[in-house]
Amino acid sequence: MATLQQALTRIDTICPNAWDDAAKLLWLNECESMIQTRILGTAPEACITYDADTARSTVLLVPAPFDRLYVYYVIAMCDYAAHETAHYADSMMLFNAALDEYAKWYQRTNGTAAATPGAAAQIAANSAARHTHKNKGVLDGITAARAAAWDAKVSPAALGPAVNTALQAAKDSGAFRGGKGDPGEKGEPGAPGKTPVRGTDYWTAADKQEIVNSVIAALPDGTEVSY
Repeated sequence: MATLQQALTRIDTICPNAWDDAAKLLWLNECESMIQTRILGTAPEACITYDADTARSTVLLVPAPFDRLYVYYVIAMCDYAAHETAHYADSMMLFNAALDEYAKWYQRTNGTAAATPGAAAQIAANSAARHTHKNKGVLDGITAARAAAWDAKVSPAALGPAVNTALQAAKDSGAFRGGKGDPGEKGEPGAPGKTPVRGTDYWTAADKQEIVNSVIAALPDGTEVSY
């Protein structure tokens, strides 16, 4: 089986690229997730992943000669990220063929088993190694029985009214009210408004009457017409 470092080295040797190991590890994780969920029968949340802290000697799940599928997939993603659509299509065709070949071999070798003993042990070991934090022992000790006992002591039905009562008491006591803040700074004066211009923006009553009188004076009175 190929190691993580061997896969990264093969990728850079076959297809020199500008992508760092972080990007290529992300694509290797995508490939491993497809293998685990589609072929090995692993639940998505139980899939192993790799990051910058993962030992480069870590063995990948797919054995030789099928492990070339890792190289095909990451090269395809490099092509896709570089907008090399033609190269991407060729690389994905090679990857899909290699993945199908491995899937058929796995089914012939393992039948309906979810995973080989070695693969299952490797997945469990990787999951356990990555499940480390300061309160791991406390969290791992929380069993279904303990959770049920806690729920029985403080039921949601009893907790809701108690919380509401405590909140109301805090509001009534003024605990949520702070002191008056300092006045804010005076804002800048606003821009002056537009001053209307007579004859342009409005007409006065005298203006209107003058217009009416001018129109009436211009009308013929009938004396100029003869029949």
